[in-house]
Amino acid sequence: MNNSKRTARALACAGVGYSLGEINSAYLMGLRRGYDIRKKGTGNPGATNTMLLEGKLAGAFVMLFDIGKAAVSVNLCRRLFPNFSSAGETAGTAAILGHMFPAKLDFRGGKGLACMGGTVLALGDFPAMLGFAAAVLMKTRYLCAVPISASVFYPIYHGLISGNWEGSAILGTVAFPVFAKHIENLKRIRDNRELRVDFIWDKDGELERTGLREESEKIDRGEIPDKHPLPPMPN
Repeated sequence: MNNSKRTARALACAGVGYSLGEINSAYLMGLRRGYDIRKKGTGNPGATNTMLLEGKLAGAFVMLFDIGKAAVSVNLCRRLFPNFSSAGETAGTAAILGHMFPAKLDFRGGKGLACMGGTVLALGDFPAMLGFAAAVLMKTRYLCAVPISASVFYPIYHGLISGNWEGSAILGTVAFPVFAKHIENLKRIRDNRELRVDFIWDKDGELERTGLREESEKIDRGEIPDKHPLPPMPN
């Protein structure tokens, strides 16, 4: 494949991935309910904030949608461009970036965890990475640790398993954006104000531990302004 055709196919894969990636179901669900999810709860348009605002079922739907759009991007581009060895990696990376920085939402998107999972699933590396994610989560208890560490570890793992180091390099380009998206989470961990994964089954306990319940009550009483009292979490 000559360079011009390869570049054209790479751009096409990136375009497909980005276009699907920027479809934000959490934002659309919020609009249907009459609010902008970027101005409620965590302020993050993703599955965790949807769960916080609309319940576990709605959060699960958003997570599955985000996983699905990345997986569809990878599989679709692999079928459309079978002679481009990095079609899947290019499309998956673009889907993650499209979710995180959607042009339609002024580049204010989610944090990429579910889309990263969909990309890993479609590329066939899900069992190993699921084990990696579980180990990180058990060790840290913070969801944000999973995408930060996986964005560095996974491209290396994929290169070793597939031998496609070009594709691995493409996947590796999300590492810095993912880290940048989670700087506030890291600051909140430092200040003991980041919600742990325990929030899923012990919401009240986590709100008490972080001191966010008292802050929320003050907001409800109008004593302090609502500035997204709950900390941003990865999706």
